[in-house]
Amino acid sequence: MSKSPVRVAAIALFLLSPLIGGCSALHARAQGFASDASRIQVVSTQVGGKNVFIPSTIPVAAGEPAVLSIYNTTEAPHGFAIPALGIREVIPVGEEFEIALPALEGPRLFGVRCHLHTAHRTATLLVLPTEDAVQE
Repeated sequence: MSKSPVRVAAIALFLLSPLIGGCSALHARAQGFASDASRIQVVSTQVGGKNVFIPSTIPVAAGEPAVLSIYNTTEAPHGFAIPALGIREVIPVGEEFEIALPALEGPRLFGVRCHLHTAHRTATLLVLPTEDAVQE
């Protein structure tokens, strides 16, 4: 069953709306990032015939461990790798898989990719400084 591009865009906008509403990287750098979200949802899906991670920018707070909950909605297993952190997992079809992230120092960017399919669009793990780090 194919989803219309408008429906897919609406779903993506809904998922990203908390990030769009005032948490740009510039704002986060100036003000510090406050988050009580220790579990972040990521979906591996297809949009317009391309495999993607939603959200494509995954924000986490520096100095706090987090759990990425990756859900694969596609018809094939997909990889989820953050090479700089030594993370390399395979997410089965229609299943959710959790990846525990250690407390990371920020600000910093980490590349995220599917190590099984080179055509899969990449994503970015964005480690944002916390409010405490900005005030120091």
